[in-house]
Amino acid sequence: MYDGIFNEETRAKALEELANFGESKGFTFSKFESLGDEIVMLAGTRWEHDDIVMSIREQVPRPRSCKLSNVDLLLTSDPGEPVPDLVVVPDRLKPGAKPWAHETELLVEVVSQRNYREDYQGKRRRYAESGAPQYLLVDPREGVCVLYDGPQKSDGTYRNVTKTAFGEPVLGLICMDGRELDTSEFPRYV
Repeated sequence: MYDGIFNEETRAKALEELANFGESKGFTFSKFESLGDEIVMLAGTRWEHDDIVMSIREQVPRPRSCKLSNVDLLLTSDPGEPVPDLVVVPDRLKPGAKPWAHETELLVEVVSQRNYREDYQGKRRRYAESGAPQYLLVDPREGVCVLYDGPQKSDGTYRNVTKTAFGEPVLGLICMDGRELDTSEFPRYV
């Protein structure tokens, strides 16, 4: 089974075995993520989480953009394949293709109540190292959106970090073609 080394084959096998185990026990998982040599299972999301993702998805104006949820993202920085809540790429993908982080226009993560450290630290670093142009972190716990822009691949940071409170528009998103992202109806966790 697991030989102590996570490679493409052992990762795929581990994910399949976890999915089979969960199904046999009646669990419903919203997604599995491979984060380096760790596998994270998310058992479901709160309605607030999904409402925010849908709101952002609906506001991205360009019909030619491809707006994807629950797809593996390819990173140049490591072999893990995180599953962002929303990925916006400029063109439709070919069947079976996975987007590369550096080819996206926007990656969106809505912070969960339990796994928020990974969204703020681990994914931000890995997205920057892989050259993702923009990363929008939406935190319903704090009622804030954090836009990371201008990846610095060498040290895994972003040149610009802009915080916007829920209710205020998020400015400067590549995929919005100069329009503002309305956050006035983003719900907070209670």
